[in-house]
Amino acid sequence: MRRVLFSPSWLVRHALALFLIGLFARLGWWQWEKGQSARGTLQNLFYGVEWPIFAAAVVFGWWQMVREERHPTRVNEAMPRIAPPLGANDPAAEYLDKINISTVNTIGENTIGENSIDDEEGEAELASYNRYLAALHERDAPSGPRPR
Repeated sequence: MRRVLFSPSWLVRHALALFLIGLFARLGWWQWEKGQSARGTLQNLFYGVEWPIFAAAVVFGWWQMVREERHPTRVNEAMPRIAPPLGANDPAAEYLDKINISTVNTIGENTIGENSIDDEEGEAELASYNRYLAALHERDAPSGPRPR
């Protein structure tokens, strides 16, 4: 196992998972016992079954976090491709020819102070980007009336 799983933040996660599993198991046992008593109801019995399911959800979530930590997935593999590739005669392709594709992929990482484009160039680029979005909308919009 990797040393990262024994870092202080991971030790806290392991401890929290164990605490929640123990708590949910105890609450499930308590509800089950109460449901079998003379004052118990069917609702108590259902809660007695529900709490162990919550404990199983904690185990599943903990296992997913450990698995992701040991074998991280790349962002490009995890994110599905939403739109099909653009054709040569697609109106949106005109915009992509004018800009560097790497700036589109990192558009959210730029801060206001890092932008070196003049106001006029920025406005022209914004207008071009809006035309690109409109072309994508026209391409992907269903034709005809919408089903209800």
